[in-house]
Amino acid sequence: MNKIKLYVKSSDNEYAGRLKEYIKINGLNMFILTEEHADVVLEDSGAENELLLKTSSKEWHTGKYQSADKIISAIMENIDISAGINVKSENRTIFVTSAHGGAGKTFISQALSIYLSRNGRKVLYINLDGLCVKDSVFRCEQQNDISLIAYYASKGNENINTCIERYKNHDVTKNVYFLNSIYPSYDVTFDMSSAKVFINSLNANSIYNYTIIDCPLYPISPYAFIMKNAYKTLFIKCRGSEREEEVAAFLQKNDIEVIQLCNMIRYTEGIYIPKAKEDIAHNLPDFYEAIEQVVYELEKNDE
Repeated sequence: MNKIKLYVKSSDNEYAGRLKEYIKINGLNMFILTEEHADVVLEDSGAENELLLKTSSKEWHTGKYQSADKIISAIMENIDISAGINVKSENRTIFVTSAHGGAGKTFISQALSIYLSRNGRKVLYINLDGLCVKDSVFRCEQQNDISLIAYYASKGNENINTCIERYKNHDVTKNVYFLNSIYPSYDVTFDMSSAKVFINSLNANSIYNYTIIDCPLYPISPYAFIMKNAYKTLFIKCRGSEREEEVAAFLQKNDIEVIQLCNMIRYTEGIYIPKAKEDIAHNLPDFYEAIEQVVYELEKNDE
């Protein structure tokens, strides 16, 4: 699979330089900057505030003085996918789930996202569990309505990463990109076919090293089957209950790659996580040592 070859051709050298520098930093997994055999050419349109984007089969206009993210989105929206221009993915999609409420999914998934980001990985955090992001440890105020993502998925549009980029938010202090809750949605039914399109699109996303998904409760549901397409599923035990054993057996039976975590229980099967909510505030070193062990398990087979 090939990256998109992009030629930035503008008489405004300062503008072109800034745009190319941004793409090098934030779009390198999607684009190769080149002057030869380019898939897309970005050049002056003749109008003061416009750029012209051209491929072998079409051309279109986009605003010049907008964010580089929006220019990248314009390219991704209009690129001729049928021409075989694809993006190699370096992304790992990780589900974090449990058999009971209060198991620590949100705290653990967010802590994992923050830890990975602070150690050089680019992370997208997605909340499928209905919790409002502004009430989470990210403490971000602006919310984004991303029901359009589910809408695109329901229409079978496999290239919905552009929509993800448009509706994501960014926590500067923790350097994690995140999406507001996709599920439940009041105006869009996120059915199984849509969910598969959504997960496949995440797996094809080269912008991030990790996508961490805070999953709805109870893996004994259709969501368990889309976990098969993920890199790993982190299953959190919190009670040692019969239900947890049933869920663990269900995941194993369905060949879902699981790393087991134990939180707030007296036995230590798998990786032991100290009490997540309390330890984030009162015992941070011990908590993050456990998160570090989770990261080790995720990456121990890397070269």
